[in-house]
Amino acid sequence: MNVLLAVGVVGLGSLVLRLAPILGSERLPERVARASGRAGLAVLAALVVRSVVTHQDASLSGPTLAPLVAVVAVGLGLFLAYRGRSVLTTVAAGAATYALLSWVLAALIN
Repeated sequence: MNVLLAVGVVGLGSLVLRLAPILGSERLPERVARASGRAGLAVLAALVVRSVVTHQDASLSGPTLAPLVAVVAVGLGLFLAYRGRSVLTTVAAGAATYALLSWVLAALIN
């Protein structure tokens, strides 16, 4: 229930922040516009961190192995994005890294 409430509040806040420039772009201070951009990035970062930390994979035994593989894959994607690669390249590299690492580790464990 708390997660649903948080998603609803964030969604409503996002809608208000997206409509504010359209409805009153001349009256919106520059400081508020900058803060809304940073808030959006913070929400995306929080979603990524939470999904990586709580990641579970049945093929990888142990509670810490799946999040570790996810951290490596997401880290590679973030590094490639920082270096200016396209979204398609970063997502493909992260997915391939995750698939390869999980396959190798599952083969080593079993």
